[in-house]
Amino acid sequence: MNHESLERAFGSLRCPTPVELRKALESLTLSMDNIAAHIPEPESLPYGRKIMYTTPHVEVVLIHLPAQQESVPHNHGESFGWEWIISGTLTNIIFNSPFEDDRVQPTQASIVTAGECCYIAPGEIHSIRNNGEIPVISLNVYTPPLRNSKQYQTEAHT
Repeated sequence: MNHESLERAFGSLRCPTPVELRKALESLTLSMDNIAAHIPEPESLPYGRKIMYTTPHVEVVLIHLPAQQESVPHNHGESFGWEWIISGTLTNIIFNSPFEDDRVQPTQASIVTAGECCYIAPGEIHSIRNNGEIPVISLNVYTPPLRNSKQYQTEAHT
């Protein structure tokens, strides 16, 4: 995966629909071999995150979620997107609308394995968890580019 392949897939998109965004993501050849040199290590978050490509309409981010790690519940602001799992098994946890004090509770979870992707709707509150021993590597694509994301607390953190 290089800049040229990302440009071919996403460069012409202007305010894409979820279907158009997923089609562009699926047009890429994604494997551990062609992304290994780009995998980010975690720093200030429980996961590594590297912006691979951005335009005014699309942002592509490579995520590395190590074994036994989980993100805090968060939303992606007004953006929606797809998370394409390249390796490992991801648990995507969806939360209810926040209470007045921004606490949330999980309402459902889905398992997403290598070669699959999951949709994240605008404003949807979710977290990602790696229950396994193999790192989860995913390529995530959002439109518009991420901004105004918000983090939430769970009942366990109060």
